Amino acid sequence: MENTRILHYEVGRLLGRGGMGEVYEARDSKLQRRVALKFIAPELSADAESAKRFEREALSAAALSHPHIATLYALEHDGRTVFIAMELMSGESLRGRLARGALPVPEALALARDVAAALAHAHRRGIVHRDIKPENLMFDEEGAVKVMDFGLARAAQASRLTMTGSTLGTAAYMAPESTRGAVGPPSDVFALGVVLHEMLAGALPFPGENPLALLYMIANEAPRPLREARPEVPPEVETLVMRALEKDPERRIDAAALARELSTLTGVAAPAAESAAGAADEGALPARRTEELEAERLPARRGEEALVQARRRRRATGWIVLAALALAVSVGGGLLARTLLHGGGAATRARALRAKTLSDEAAQFLTRGEADSARARAEAALAVDPASGEARLNLAQVLRLTGQGTRAADLFAQVTRATGGTPALRAAGYAGLADIAMDDGTWPAAVGYLRQAFALDSSERGFSLLGYALVRAAQPAEALGLLRRGLAAYPGSAPLHKNAGFALMGLDSLAGARAEVQRALALDAGFAPALALRARLRARAGDAPGARADRAAFLGTQPGPADSAELDRDLRAAGALR
Repeated sequence: MENTRILHYEVGRLLGRGGMGEVYEARDSKLQRRVALKFIAPELSADAESAKRFEREALSAAALSHPHIATLYALEHDGRTVFIAMELMSGESLRGRLARGALPVPEALALARDVAAALAHAHRRGIVHRDIKPENLMFDEEGAVKVMDFGLARAAQASRLTMTGSTLGTAAYMAPESTRGAVGPPSDVFALGVVLHEMLAGALPFPGENPLALLYMIANEAPRPLREARPEVPPEVETLVMRALEKDPERRIDAAALARELSTLTGVAAPAAESAAGAADEGALPARRTEELEAERLPARRGEEALVQARRRRRATGWIVLAALALAVSVGGGLLARTLLHGGGAATRARALRAKTLSDEAAQFLTRGEADSARARAEAALAVDPASGEARLNLAQVLRLTGQGTRAADLFAQVTRATGGTPALRAAGYAGLADIAMDDGTWPAAVGYLRQAFALDSSERGFSLLGYALVRAAQPAEALGLLRRGLAAYPGSAPLHKNAGFALMGLDSLAGARAEVQRALALDAGFAPALALRARLRARAGDAPGARADRAAFLGTQPGPADSAELDRDLRAAGALR
């Protein structure tokens, strides 16, 4: 293989062999850059179904863009061989560095922080690594750590073939639930916890002479105390490692929270994959991704020209923002009417009216992205009426969108527990908790909250958001069934048709997905998320001109910079955009 040419790649020296195939250094003569070529083991491309699954996972991984994730440039075929062109890492692996002993505490924490940020970025997009270990953490020429082979271990596992001589996830780094086949974002966090312990202690947290012994220890025994091996490790660091090694995946810290806590310990913020471009004004809310949020947070169907206009402005600031506006014209109006009809004296009625006016203004400021004004109005409403659920929702949403997730979660939880709250208000509180989970990429938790919201409010938006979250939590079949029920109850819903298409794409039913997206666009020709989804579907089908046309229409809706950048990455990965 060395010193040969395949397509436009001049293949150089062999860099190594792994479970998925051989890796060579190469030169991309078309783009004039050095790359690494990973040639896929024949077992993974032996049949059409396995090859298709591998290609799908590789293209998903190629869409990731983060300073601590090695870039996957392309999935190539030369008629006989399948290989991946990816970023060439000139430094050693973390395994090589660990061979020289434990790392200084600040260095270990900084490396774990950067890897956790990379994991959080991927988890938000529904991609799980499944094989985090020191061999898959490499250093570039500037010494920055990068996660290798994102999504490819999952692709290998999707194959029905047995890969001789390889394991999907080295035993020492496998989470307890992995042995039962329950692999998800928490499994990546557990593996990173093992790596962090190893960096600090110079040894693994679970001893074992063979893989079976290791797996037994991981499932049944407590990890070795970190500070016994490394007394100078601060107690709070040991506590954080233990939270990452929690055996119950639902109680385990998630990647985004781990990155934040490591940022606090190191005094340096974890790197972000996307800037909040577009929030240039002082106090403006950070931009949210249209594809993930806008279609799923649609308004109630009654009394709502302002809500429709809010959606058309494409300010994807979250379901609760629009829900708060919906409450202003439906639930909120009912609450105020009851106060005016049955409440106390004139002073009580005046306070209720004033609180509602302030809360409505807060919701309007939220739709415009004016955080400071929205917060001031919501806090003023609560000062007038401390029991105002609407004001509490609006304040919680401001806090969430300005990075104060803990306080926001407390307020949302208060709304869910309010004894006097209406079902719609309590549902909005659960949806707010789901938003926080989605911010951190913990889709199973988001699904749990949205199920509770749906039990209280099976509205059109309830069907849509729960269906979307189920797809992102790798449950497209359940999502499709739910969305079909939603369409039976709310025929003619563009968001429900769009999300049904998203679910069908997750089930590899591309023809069905295209049909659902077409229905969504027939109902709303300018529906940005549907345009973006159709562009991805056309790119996957090899219709590059059609994908580019949909991209142009999507850009015409004035999406946020992060939205358009993500679509461009997906289209480039599929070869539809240069």
